[in-house]
Amino acid sequence: MNFKYLTEYIDNLYDLEGVPSRDIVIYQKGKEIYRHSAGYRNLATAEPIRRDDLYYMYSASKLLTMVAALQQLERGKILLQEPVSKYLPEYVNPKVKVMDARGASSTVPARHTLRIWHLMTMTSGIAYNTKAPEIMACMEEHNGAPSTADIIKAFATRPLNFHPGEHWMYGFSHDVLARIIEVVTGESFGNYVQKNIFDPIGMKNSYYHLTDDLIPRMAMQYKFDAAQGKPIEFGFKNDHIFGPKFESGGAGCISCVDDYILFAETLTHKGVAPNGNRILSGRAVDLMRSDCLDDNTRPDFNWDAFRGYGYGFGVRTFISPAKGGSLTSLGEFAWGGAAGAYVHCDPEKELSIVYLQHMLNSKEPIVHPRLRNLIYAALEY
Repeated sequence: MNFKYLTEYIDNLYDLEGVPSRDIVIYQKGKEIYRHSAGYRNLATAEPIRRDDLYYMYSASKLLTMVAALQQLERGKILLQEPVSKYLPEYVNPKVKVMDARGASSTVPARHTLRIWHLMTMTSGIAYNTKAPEIMACMEEHNGAPSTADIIKAFATRPLNFHPGEHWMYGFSHDVLARIIEVVTGESFGNYVQKNIFDPIGMKNSYYHLTDDLIPRMAMQYKFDAAQGKPIEFGFKNDHIFGPKFESGGAGCISCVDDYILFAETLTHKGVAPNGNRILSGRAVDLMRSDCLDDNTRPDFNWDAFRGYGYGFGVRTFISPAKGGSLTSLGEFAWGGAAGAYVHCDPEKELSIVYLQHMLNSKEPIVHPRLRNLIYAALEY
């Protein structure tokens, strides 16, 4: 193994792409084979990265939600083909937004039942809109502190963007799923994840609420400004978290490299954590990384960085080296986050990767594919 080119790339990412902080760890066959951090946790003070710095995981949080949901499947609490309305009555008669030939919008009843499967696979028609008027009204009604249940009920009044199952679209599906987990377990989503994922794995530095004592441990968050060609300080806002009581299944986790690699390792080793605790069956992990796209939904999964990938439960899964031009293994699965988090699991090579940065407008389509190729090439030198 020779990680020379990977180290050079990470060291130069501020000059190349404006990324202030970079932290990465790689495990293979249960052992750490590479660890590197570079850049600054705060550009204004020139403080270098600390290896226990915390980051918003954003959509890399979705992997936790998928595991929590699959645990409910294993425990007989849910079936993936059940209607969402069985657990969330607010979704009993969803409407779908349609446009006529003149561009005027109206709603019609959904012609397919909205099922848990659709939430898992992002085929529900539930869009992303963090500033939706229904959410803003809910925030105002609850004095800026609505519960997860409050937000999901509010969002359910919005029409779906298409009939369930007919398209793929990234959205709030996994936040709705987190609420279902609350209903079937009888506890808050954050508490459930703490007791059934964080604690058994040994993740002692992962959270769902940014409390005052955690703020000094956070790497400063930035947003890349294309007009100025540089990152601008953004503070510790997360537009996907609607107040201190809301626990986002889609974007709510705060963690660090050394914690999240334990979770990645658990998925890579088919549900068995590094400490030996099993939290999920191997069959469930294989289901999670199965390509669930079909002829209707595959054309929608067309982001450039995802060429050669299918989509499973909250993860992209590698199905075609010829289309993807990637050096990775068939069946590896991964997902990222809005500020540049990247979590990668490869059961065949027993390889796990966690890379964290803290910059919105993250340059993910540029950075993540390069990291993958650099890492897999390095393994053979």
